[in-house]
Amino acid sequence: MYEKINHPPVDEFCYLTDNAYTKKEVVKMEADILKHLKFEVGGPTIMTFLGKFIAVAQKDYQIPNLKLEFLGYYLAELSLLKNDCVILLPSLVAASVVVLSRFTIQPKLHPWSSALQDFSSYKPADLKECVLIIHDLQLSKRGGSLVASRNKYKQHEFKCISTLSSPQEIPNSFFEDVKDS
Repeated sequence: MYEKINHPPVDEFCYLTDNAYTKKEVVKMEADILKHLKFEVGGPTIMTFLGKFIAVAQKDYQIPNLKLEFLGYYLAELSLLKNDCVILLPSLVAASVVVLSRFTIQPKLHPWSSALQDFSSYKPADLKECVLIIHDLQLSKRGGSLVASRNKYKQHEFKCISTLSSPQEIPNSFFEDVKDS
């Protein structure tokens, strides 16, 4: 119940077991279960992978690129609202978000690198379908207007990132294998 805001009191669990366990026993049991699971009680999300992929992508810049980071968060948020993306592996969506973020910021440079490929195990061709779906979302071709996310990322604290737009077309050559750099 780690996501529940108003979790039931321990007394209710004791009541549900017809008082077969005391409050102390229930709490100890919960602690034992969490320890056994090594506190890994949730699956990885897009954000789990996105942070790691952005860290690898940031190595291509002299100083950390906040636009890359905020654009990644924005595009990841848009992807969560599209069933086409939700059914995909979170790592694939996160990698696709990095491709599109880099393409938006520097459209003339190949948006994937051998370092990102080695780290993620994804080749550009693996990402094509997802990148194109998110690109359509970014350009407002899919998913309606997504006003709340767009307005959130229009704010100066997010570098007005939702006002950035990538070119209408992504060159097919960007989905070909990257050369060692």
